[in-house]
Amino acid sequence: MDPKMNPVDRIAELVTNGENFVLQGGAGSGKTESLKRLVQKLLEVNPGLRIACITHTNKAAEEISDRIPGDIFVSTVHSFFGQVISPFKRSIQQAFPKIFELDVFVPLGVDRYNDDEKLWKKEEHNRFKKAHGQLENRRRSVLGEETTKVATKPEYDKQPDTYNAQLNGWIEDLNKEIRDKAVMRQPNEFYYNDTAFNNFNDPSYGHDGLIALACHILEDLPLLGKIVSDRYDCIFIDEYQDTSADVVRVLLRCLPKDGKTVIGLFGDSEQAIYSDGIGSAQSHIDAKELTLVVKEDNYRCSPQVIKFSNKLRTDGLSQEVALKSFDNGTLETLESRQGSVKLIFDLAPSPVDSGDKLEDKKTNAGLFRNALDALVEKTALQYPDYVQLKLTNKSIADNVGFGGIYQIFNDRYSEPRDRMRKTFDRLQFGEVIDLIDLHASLPGDRRAYNRLIAKLRKCGYAITSVSDKAKLDKMLHSLREKDRTAYETVQYAVECGLIRVSEGHKSFVDRGNEFLAKISGDPAFAEFEKLYLNGYRTKLQMSKEVAARSMKHISAGLLEQEYDDRLNDLKQKNFLVSLFSKEITFGEIRAFYEYEDSGGKFSTMHKTKGTGIENVLLVIDEYGWTTEYDFVSCFEKGVPETKREISSRKLLYVACSRTKKNLLCVRLMKSQEEADLIASFFPQSIKL
Repeated sequence: MDPKMNPVDRIAELVTNGENFVLQGGAGSGKTESLKRLVQKLLEVNPGLRIACITHTNKAAEEISDRIPGDIFVSTVHSFFGQVISPFKRSIQQAFPKIFELDVFVPLGVDRYNDDEKLWKKEEHNRFKKAHGQLENRRRSVLGEETTKVATKPEYDKQPDTYNAQLNGWIEDLNKEIRDKAVMRQPNEFYYNDTAFNNFNDPSYGHDGLIALACHILEDLPLLGKIVSDRYDCIFIDEYQDTSADVVRVLLRCLPKDGKTVIGLFGDSEQAIYSDGIGSAQSHIDAKELTLVVKEDNYRCSPQVIKFSNKLRTDGLSQEVALKSFDNGTLETLESRQGSVKLIFDLAPSPVDSGDKLEDKKTNAGLFRNALDALVEKTALQYPDYVQLKLTNKSIADNVGFGGIYQIFNDRYSEPRDRMRKTFDRLQFGEVIDLIDLHASLPGDRRAYNRLIAKLRKCGYAITSVSDKAKLDKMLHSLREKDRTAYETVQYAVECGLIRVSEGHKSFVDRGNEFLAKISGDPAFAEFEKLYLNGYRTKLQMSKEVAARSMKHISAGLLEQEYDDRLNDLKQKNFLVSLFSKEITFGEIRAFYEYEDSGGKFSTMHKTKGTGIENVLLVIDEYGWTTEYDFVSCFEKGVPETKREISSRKLLYVACSRTKKNLLCVRLMKSQEEADLIASFFPQSIKL
């Protein structure tokens, strides 16, 4: 690249030559502005150029439309692919089974576990159970059939090949029946249901199913790739790092090579915030399918924040201050961009050691949390105009009103936040909230009214008279205003015909009820639960108590073989009982969705990306609630290697780079050594 040529000019040159590209730019580099300028430049040269810009949300698409004038196609990735595949009903029918078929189970050798035979047997049985559980769910939802219960570890260890072959036989039979049933349908029966989930018996596909279908059809039907290529000269993807890897792959590889449709990606691999996104396009760069164009400008942050944030990047890109041009023709001054980066810390209280490890762990966690909260509160009082950003979800959940449900999921899952959204969507809380929000926009919002009616029609709710409208209004008012528990609200919406229970919803509830019924009749589980509730929380503690008491249904041998499974069953029972109990109010569910879908005072990676905040108070702590992050690793030498280290570094980078001027990081240090390590990264550190 000519060092004198700016990135937009360089990309325009690539487009002219028919070359695909990726614009990699850090936070505040003006990637969307570059997209706007590129489109303007291309249309000035060739007004007839057919350009599509696709992104992830309706809001992002609207923002791009507002910023990029001209006759171009702007949409979400779902709308884009929906328009592409919708005319091809027979191809949709043919590809439809693929989003329900299961992969056969492939066992791994002991060498994959460093020749540790004990670990190998344990993990292989866990993998087998997971595959068996997927089969159970799919057979129940697709075929309405039950499956023989999964083999226990002792049973599996004796005949792994036999059980693997049996499982794969069931999977192959299931896949064949899925294909056979789909063939019996008519092509025009398949449709996009505009929800998060696919339904086999409906038959319809949701958000992820739409993308999967489009990718399958593009791979299997060269004609579709030619149609896309004939329709668009350029396809630009904003925030490419959050786009499905399959989407990027099929656009680069399944369009005709001589069609000369240019694929352009705009984004930053260091800001990948969705686990199902491609993250990095490096493999396509290495394969010469994309030309990398780097944008080192930073129009957002102070020089001090830029210098600090650069230390957190792992791709070698080093951002520099870029001054903005104002509408009146003047240029921003460097002096007006000055800011600061500071660390405020304190040392954690000395841990209590009473000899009771379990009780001490609980006590020390409470002491640490109280000390951390006190440190954050004290710092916030000294810096009242700073917006707090917190990097873990438990701390935010308490602040914004869904701490109770977060605790329920945190007790069950290692990554509770992702599980919460998936579970709530599966139980159709999101659909109910959509109806409530649309109704709240009435009267006066014609678009909201049309969307509300369209959603109701999809689930078979008919409005044929004025009295029907009045009845609907009354039900929606009741849905919004009556104080019900969370699941009671969903049940009421179903009873009123406002939503239809999806296959995924029914399968979740049915499987939960079957599980609870199974363990309720298991005397060994009852004894295990009683021991656990009486304070015997480890295998060793429980084994000693069992040996001393000579219990009827549990032995030391059984605990040795089944302790982990029994503990998992206990956690699952507690989770299911709490999930459908009166502990969860609909208000908490609503608070969770409101937080997910809008920014707020307390933010994580998911809520900070893409916008700047003048002054930031960033709490760099895991709050003891997650094993997903380790922020100390961000300040250690070397490039992060593990998934945990990489996730921690990216999260911290995204949060820090939201700051326009003054960044204040707060951490309660677990030791003086940790304080010395982290403080060495900051130009200024203050111990409170």
